[in-house]
Amino acid sequence: MGRNLIIGDIHSRYEKLMAVLDKASFDPSLDILYSVGDFCDRGKDAVKTLRFLMGLKDFRAVIGNHDIILQDWLRTDVRDDNWTHYLGGSKTVKDILYRHHLDQQERIAIADWLWSIPLVRVEDKYIIVHGGIPSRWTMADLLRCQALKGYEYSLMTNHGSPAWNRDYMLSAYAGAHPEVKDEMFTEVEPFETGKTIFVGHTPTLDGKPFISERYHLIALDTGAGGNGPLTLMDMDTLGYWQA
Repeated sequence: MGRNLIIGDIHSRYEKLMAVLDKASFDPSLDILYSVGDFCDRGKDAVKTLRFLMGLKDFRAVIGNHDIILQDWLRTDVRDDNWTHYLGGSKTVKDILYRHHLDQQERIAIADWLWSIPLVRVEDKYIIVHGGIPSRWTMADLLRCQALKGYEYSLMTNHGSPAWNRDYMLSAYAGAHPEVKDEMFTEVEPFETGKTIFVGHTPTLDGKPFISERYHLIALDTGAGGNGPLTLMDMDTLGYWQA
């Protein structure tokens, strides 16, 4: 019987990804690997990261905001200036076009794979989203969102999308870290479903996973996109590894 493992925002840190999986003795023939999204950008190894994840036997991810922008570029060849200049997308473009020279066929295959990944996963005792749960959403909203694919969720941007929205995470985080109360966010109440909510997107301040029992939340972006560690967690025991 394998484990249910979940990885935080990878951001093209392929070496950290391999190191943390090795620390956990990850067995791709038995273990399920979940992800809170943001596979690429910021780091230099987008292609290695994508090829590895696409080759896994059982990889269950949600799409991140960086992944949505990447798939749009792969399909249209139109570069979002904010993505390339501020979000680390220029490193992904360089790796795909000039370091690995991916042909059009492989670029479209990656885009198709990204388009197949949902915005939300509701499975057993887990809810997985990249950014968070927007204010006043219900379980019915999450289930409808889970069915969206490709262009449908590309139309959902910023505050109204689980891939971008930070309100739920910051509402939980502010209880333990009052300094985030200066951030612009709408305070929301705990989402009561009896399930544990896993998110990424918003880096924790101390490089460790953040757990809020009140909000039933576990935040796993521990800063791998910058100089922080990449975190892998056992979803059932809540034990974790970092690299």
